[in-house]
Amino acid sequence: MLHRWMDVARSRVRSLFRGRRADAELDRELRAHLDHQVDELMSRGMPRDEAYRTAISTFGGVERIREESRDARGVSIVENIVRDLRYALRGLRREPMLLVAATVSIAVGAGGNLAVFSLAREFMFTAPDIRRPDEMVQFRVSHGSHASYQRWLDLQASDALGTIAGFSIEKELNWRNGDAVTPVMPMIVTANFFDVTGVPVVIGRPFSAAEARAEDDPRVVVVSHSFWRNRLAGDSTVIGRPMMLNGQSYVVLGVLAPKLRSVAGFAISPSVYVPLSRSIVPRLSDTDASVVRLLGRLKPGQSLEQGRAAVDAADRRLGRLAGDTVYAGVQDFGSMSTIMSSSPKATRVVGGFFALLGLVSFMVLLIACANVAGLLIARGTRRRQEIAIRLAIGGTRSRLVQQFLAEGFWLALIGTAGGFVLTIVFMRIVNSLSLPIPIPVELNLAADPAMFAGAVGLVIVSIVFCAVLPAFGATRLSLIPALKREEPFYATRRFTARSVLLTGQVTVSTVLLVTAFLFLRNLQRTQVTDPGFEVNRAMMAQVGFVRGRPEAERATYLQRAVERVAALPGVEQAAFTGSVPLTVSGASSSGRSARIDNRDAQHVQYSRNHVGPGFFSTLNIRVSGGREFTTLDKPGNPLVAIVNEEFVRRYYNGANAVGSQIRFQGDNVVYDIVGVVANGKYETLGEDQRPALFFPLLQSTEEFSIAFVVARTAGEPTMAETMRKTLTELDASVSVQAEPMRSALRFAMLPSQVGATVLGTLGFLGLVLAAFGLYALVSYNVSRRVSEIAIRTALGATRGGILRLVVRDAAVLVGGGVLFGLAVAALVTAPLATFLAEGLSSKDPLSFGATLVAFLVVSVLASWLPARQAAKVSPVVAMRLD
Repeated sequence: MLHRWMDVARSRVRSLFRGRRADAELDRELRAHLDHQVDELMSRGMPRDEAYRTAISTFGGVERIREESRDARGVSIVENIVRDLRYALRGLRREPMLLVAATVSIAVGAGGNLAVFSLAREFMFTAPDIRRPDEMVQFRVSHGSHASYQRWLDLQASDALGTIAGFSIEKELNWRNGDAVTPVMPMIVTANFFDVTGVPVVIGRPFSAAEARAEDDPRVVVVSHSFWRNRLAGDSTVIGRPMMLNGQSYVVLGVLAPKLRSVAGFAISPSVYVPLSRSIVPRLSDTDASVVRLLGRLKPGQSLEQGRAAVDAADRRLGRLAGDTVYAGVQDFGSMSTIMSSSPKATRVVGGFFALLGLVSFMVLLIACANVAGLLIARGTRRRQEIAIRLAIGGTRSRLVQQFLAEGFWLALIGTAGGFVLTIVFMRIVNSLSLPIPIPVELNLAADPAMFAGAVGLVIVSIVFCAVLPAFGATRLSLIPALKREEPFYATRRFTARSVLLTGQVTVSTVLLVTAFLFLRNLQRTQVTDPGFEVNRAMMAQVGFVRGRPEAERATYLQRAVERVAALPGVEQAAFTGSVPLTVSGASSSGRSARIDNRDAQHVQYSRNHVGPGFFSTLNIRVSGGREFTTLDKPGNPLVAIVNEEFVRRYYNGANAVGSQIRFQGDNVVYDIVGVVANGKYETLGEDQRPALFFPLLQSTEEFSIAFVVARTAGEPTMAETMRKTLTELDASVSVQAEPMRSALRFAMLPSQVGATVLGTLGFLGLVLAAFGLYALVSYNVSRRVSEIAIRTALGATRGGILRLVVRDAAVLVGGGVLFGLAVAALVTAPLATFLAEGLSSKDPLSFGATLVAFLVVSVLASWLPARQAAKVSPVVAMRLD
């Protein structure tokens, strides 16, 4: 039995790949049988011609036997598919307008999906360029995203994993290039970073654990390929040369490989890699200092679960030895071959953004598929007689459906290929762009197997949504009326498959357009939202200090800087601050248990900032009670603080806060509240109003490597270069970047601008596709109702009446889709509230109203031209043609 099956399988495989030889063998066998029977009949005395006819009659139809034999060999299925594909391609070539319209629609939808897919993979799902990333893990332990240097040493010595390293990207270094000092973003790493990760170096070499111990204060650096190419002019002799960072000489050891994906994730590309040292991190030995994020390599044979358990046990044991009872072990533990981020909050925000883009782009694809399906349904209707003839002479419905699916396959394949080409062009454009953000981001978008797999998936999706419904609809017909070319008559209005498709298309387009209008409204709202401080007549200069510089020297520099800037022509007032609201270095959020006066302790959540004397008056922030900070608020004097009005409302129940005291749990420090200021925006323009606490920067015990000098000008703030030179002349070791406040806030506007641009574009595409679908449907309906319109005209219907008839029918379809779409949009857009500015609801009436008006205008325009053609129908000509 097994031998027989093997023979059958061998025969079928040979038939698939050697079909002509198998057919030739079959023909010889059939001819031999016929010849034998003819010879036998002739031996009985029958003439040759009669013997041949008798043999054929007795043997049966040769073609039938040949087809049955081919079916037995399993060849007919493959050949039928190939034949259908050839026939479908020839048919589509005879209708170029259908081919172009369908493929362009699918190309737009598929290109959008592939572009979003490639961006999401680049930012979130692409593994870093390290050695065997499937063995690497990233994790958080105990209190937060970062661990102290001592904690890293202890975990490394615990033997929980094969080896553990750490890195940090939250600091800046000042790079002196000739006479200019500019800030660069470093990746500050543990000594064994390159040994653990195996990050590739193309020129020179990385530093080793032996030469980069933090205790030895190492002075070595490895630069990124883009920094070497753009900042160091691609000089191959840079290896071994000195590089001035933070006023100290570092030796360049190597240049990283090009297009490198760093372990930081989110396409972040640090400019330089330097080892930890006390000069960069003065609090290196402090056990409560947050220094590095942790990553490690699993032991041979160690699973992800075993590694997590080992690190968790080691961290808890270290907490007990240190006498810390709040150590919580491992908080996050994941493979570095998947999502690249050690920040769950950032992952949720970025992931939510790409999920929204993916959903919107898929909706555009559905709209495009609905258009193509409508075109194929119209084509199937024109071919009713052809299909009926095929069914009448013995064709099966399954074979006809297969032919229609073959047409859908070609349209989906060509359209997706076009979308793939558009995505390649998009990738090249995006890779060459410099994003308007202060963080160095390097995109290396490229076609890869995952993108090809995504394209194959889009082909399948397009076939399902484009061709399945038209295929089954076209083959479900009554033979006699179809053979007579009789159009079906319905006594009442009937919603056809095309009408249902259009209604669904309008529904999806409505949801898409409402989302687009919401983000456009959000952009408009954020541009006019009052941030609570002066923006139009203000300058801002970021000052980067060399780490380890005494606090007194930094304070002296800032005080002198304010005096010099305030003396510049056109400057009304100047001040310094530790951070500027709504910028990358904006106010930070804190939450602590505190006691206000003698009341019970309560949890206080607030935005925190350290500012200098005159900060509030410089930025026109109203002081509604008490006073603002003065030069007397310095070390040695009572500690003071200022709160905003929201803090008073929430934690003082609206009572007067000036003169009260606040004490934070764990600190034996009391702050006197000396003032109350107006509310403002501190981290994002769309945030709900937050309580805020301000402290004098001069009384701060925290080391600040970056500070800001802000100035209010009398007119337009156009003195960036003058301000930069003034501050640089005071101290050549600091880096200074000066710009108008409006420009500095571009990062706060970026989410709204990106959302409005991307979603607005996709919403416009959805509207255009919906308009095209409506135009095609109305034109098709008019062509089928020529006789009816002619009869109406002959019976006295006016041109205006015909116009109203056609436009009204289109309005019914569009109106139903829009109303249903608005109801769906009210539910779907609810989660978008977190992305919208304060005061803008996800059910914004203007956005919903604008969508309704847009579709009203589109429905009238898309149906007007077919309606005009219908009104010109001549009764005599139409009845003669019928």
